[in-house]
Amino acid sequence: MTLQELKQSVETVVPGQKIPTAKNIRESGVAVAKEKLDGDTEITAYRNGYALYSNCRVATVFPIHTCGGYVYGGSRDACSIEEKLFDREVWYLRLVLEGEDRLAHNREMKERKKTVSSSTAAEEWDKDEITGDRILEQMILEEMVTEALSVLTGQQRMAVTRFYLQQKTQGQIAEELDVTVSAVSKLISRAVCRMRRSGARA
Repeated sequence: MTLQELKQSVETVVPGQKIPTAKNIRESGVAVAKEKLDGDTEITAYRNGYALYSNCRVATVFPIHTCGGYVYGGSRDACSIEEKLFDREVWYLRLVLEGEDRLAHNREMKERKKTVSSSTAAEEWDKDEITGDRILEQMILEEMVTEALSVLTGQQRMAVTRFYLQQKTQGQIAEELDVTVSAVSKLISRAVCRMRRSGARA
């Protein structure tokens, strides 16, 4: 089934309508299509016009009809893929991109909330102390990243490094690795799952 066929078989969500929770849609929604990407990652389309994307015990729900074209990259080097291209592709390709973007955004917002503003306190600190703390933080961060990447396969490591550390788009990574964008999305999803599982055991 293509994305266009899926959109024709589900309801259109009314703009501004409250988005159901993942729990609610799992319990009361009628699934019309489902794709398991790996052990912990899957995408499900529901008759009410919503999609549920879950990856390693985190999930996001979003309207299917809002998934049209796709823009990736920064403002200067942005690249866009037209909606009509996705319409002819397998139904979940565009939805997985949307799900990944939403989960990444949610993680970023959570991290921002956890970050404590230290602008007032910083005025009282000695400059050398701040510099020393930053160097120590950087060293700890680099050690954590190295440890996290060590559990990945070579291709997963390349995809994750380019996506999260070098800020490259999935399209750019796909070109470099000579694979499809959906393959890159799966690589990143599986890598994140593997790193999370590894962290949970530590």
